Amino acid sequence: MGLNSWTELPNIKDLYAIFEGPAYTKWRALRDSEDSRYLGLTAPRFLLRQPYSPTDNPVKNFNYYEDVSQNHEDYLWGNTAWMLACNIADSFAKYRWCPNIIGPQSGGAVKDLPVHLFETMGQIQAKIPTEVLVTDRREFELAEEGFITLTMRKDSDNAAFFSANSVQKPKHFPGKDAETNYKLGTQLPYLFIINRLAHYIKVLQREQLGSWKERSDLERELNTWIRQYVADQENPPADVRSRKPLRAAKVEVMDVEGEPGWYQVALSVRPHFKFMGANFELSLVGRLDRE
Repeated sequence: MGLNSWTELPNIKDLYAIFEGPAYTKWRALRDSEDSRYLGLTAPRFLLRQPYSPTDNPVKNFNYYEDVSQNHEDYLWGNTAWMLACNIADSFAKYRWCPNIIGPQSGGAVKDLPVHLFETMGQIQAKIPTEVLVTDRREFELAEEGFITLTMRKDSDNAAFFSANSVQKPKHFPGKDAETNYKLGTQLPYLFIINRLAHYIKVLQREQLGSWKERSDLERELNTWIRQYVADQENPPADVRSRKPLRAAKVEVMDVEGEPGWYQVALSVRPHFKFMGANFELSLVGRLDRE
């Protein structure tokens, strides 16, 4: 973006125009690649601790005053990716799933960040614990360009991730359902759901290697397994959603023409939560070795 520091972010007028310029040809190629859906870039940095001082943040063994008054870079800043990773781990520890990572009330909050208070011109000022205060509009623009932004809540020591888009750029399709499904597939919370199920299916296939003789046997086994995560209710309680995060699920197993040692598996799931107020389905197609 041509920034020397994230503090310069508010000076940018049009993010889209910048990334469409010739200097970002490689960036656009990365966003168009298939593997970029598994890549997340976070911004901006966050304050790891208050500056050392005898009164506010003392050093145990000696008196030390850390002067940060001359340069923004003199603060100890940390990579926001660690905050997102903590939220992902916390979601998995609580629910054994990782979609609960966005929204201040839904696992996306980052609380109790350090706030540096200092005096200037006779008044007490506060250094917010993120490098820059990102507006809602700018957070949306950054998300559309493939960034995951930690947004500070004004006049507090809390911040939150309000979205978690991967780097991959969503594609446009003639059908609205196909376009929505692809767009959701580029967002980490939804990607974590479908990929976790896909990993489980691979484990089941490995553990029962050679025991499935027919396509119908494999399909029946997989559908029986996935039903334990389905609760076909309109508004299930939170404890039910945490154990059974799916409203509906279906596994189809098909022979692969010309490759007798493989099956093609199509997985379609409908989570309980909605996208833009509407129900949606996530789908994935993979292959399993039948031998």
